[in-house]
Amino acid sequence: MRRLGEGGLMGRASWSDQAEADLQSIDSAVRDQLRRNAEELQDIPPNTADPADEGANGGIMWRRGIGDGRSTEQDNGPQNYFLLYRKQNPAPGFEILAVCSIHQMASMWAHMIGEPRDGYDV
Repeated sequence: MRRLGEGGLMGRASWSDQAEADLQSIDSAVRDQLRRNAEELQDIPPNTADPADEGANGGIMWRRGIGDGRSTEQDNGPQNYFLLYRKQNPAPGFEILAVCSIHQMASMWAHMIGEPRDGYDV
């Protein structure tokens, strides 16, 4: 796992090995945006999140890859990904656990509620 301050990371986010592997399949410009936006992560208060953009369950939080709700017009931009993360304890900040596409997230939700997946696989 990459720790704070290693590899140029100076903010509050560290990346798990899985999250680093997930990033490798993403365009480098989008990958850089996701890394920058991860530095803006914060706790998600219960019952205030829009599950289409962010949420929390059992200590795991997810947030759309766009920072501060900023939208982007890119066809394959950070808005097409979710960051799954949790608080780092006892250290401050967050650990990014995984990076999932919106299609992967839709597939996971459909599987959780028992609906057909429309051909999307996780």
